[in-house]
Amino acid sequence: MAMLIVGKRLKANLIEMIAFALVIFLLMAGAYWRNQLWNDHIEFWTDCVRKSPNKSRPHTNLSTAYFESGQYDKAFEMIQKAIELNPKSGDSYYNLGLIYQKMGDQNKAIAMEKKALELDPTIDMAYYALGGIYFEKGQYEESEKAFQRFLQKYPYFPEVHNLLAIVYAAQKKFNKAVTELEWEVKINPYHTLAHLNLGQIYWYEFQNKQKAIYHLKIALMLDPFLPTRAEIRKLVRLLEGLS
Repeated sequence: MAMLIVGKRLKANLIEMIAFALVIFLLMAGAYWRNQLWNDHIEFWTDCVRKSPNKSRPHTNLSTAYFESGQYDKAFEMIQKAIELNPKSGDSYYNLGLIYQKMGDQNKAIAMEKKALELDPTIDMAYYALGGIYFEKGQYEESEKAFQRFLQKYPYFPEVHNLLAIVYAAQKKFNKAVTELEWEVKINPYHTLAHLNLGQIYWYEFQNKQKAIYHLKIALMLDPFLPTRAEIRKLVRLLEGLS
């Protein structure tokens, strides 16, 4: 009986657990930020700004350094200066969108990412960012479109299939979620959360015991510190005990 209670509670929290994974991975939107070669970015780019106060790029890169250190107010100040110096820089608007996202202004974040694409349609990471921002707003169809647009160009980019699967799961489109998660584990067989999500969806939505056990066991093997490890192990034992 205790195992059944655990199973029911996990099912009730399935969407919340999967959605929480996206919040974690949204932090990866900043992975596109450039110029990672210096030990102290802030000091380096501050010096560059002093030497070239009328150039946009050093201000953009100093903004990036502040962003990476979590100093969003200073990052905002620098990127505004970069845009003032070069209003046609799509990269600057892309970065500004990420800053607005971190500052909690999703509407302005979306507007800036769209502006970046308007100025430079080749900034594909703007679609990646838009996928996350739209998800935060609960605009799942828009999030879906943005991630799909990104995947058209980069079908093997890590994490994105997992993120799109989470968007589908939030809409209860579990067939599509499974397709994307299977893509993700082909790209990265060591993706713990993708295996965990697959295991839960295969059981709770499709009652596919064999595939559920397979993916849940892989998730347990990959991450000995999985926060829900005890509950997942109970679920695996429950499934293995079913005739």
